[in-house]
Amino acid sequence: MIKYLLFVLFILIVSCTEQGDTKKYSLSNTTNYNIEVILYDRFGKNDTALINNNDFKIMYEEGPPYDDGPFGVFDSLKINFEDLKILTYIPLESKSECIDSIKNPFCPYSNYICSNNICTFEIDSVEYQKAK
Repeated sequence: MIKYLLFVLFILIVSCTEQGDTKKYSLSNTTNYNIEVILYDRFGKNDTALINNNDFKIMYEEGPPYDDGPFGVFDSLKINFEDLKILTYIPLESKSECIDSIKNPFCPYSNYICSNNICTFEIDSVEYQKAK
């Protein structure tokens, strides 16, 4: 019986292999303004980052099996522009609402440019025009 349990334990340990690389999600700022990015989770403010114009910053990393999606562990993302305009993103009710015409960093992949396991969401002049 002990040999059987040791054999099963050995198989379980050997079958635990690396599943893939970590995906990184970044925000790119191509507006004419510096921005402050604030990520909120269900407990409140989680992280804050400053991104200068024409720069980018990795904001979130996710390992396999990639269940969360872009910024999936957060409740909202707030962009403060240096001229005091504010843009807030929240997750949509369902992933089926994520269509190409809706630009939202919580929508997986259609709004991102991905290269070498880094997926980038661009805050551009169109997004700036949405800010209030």
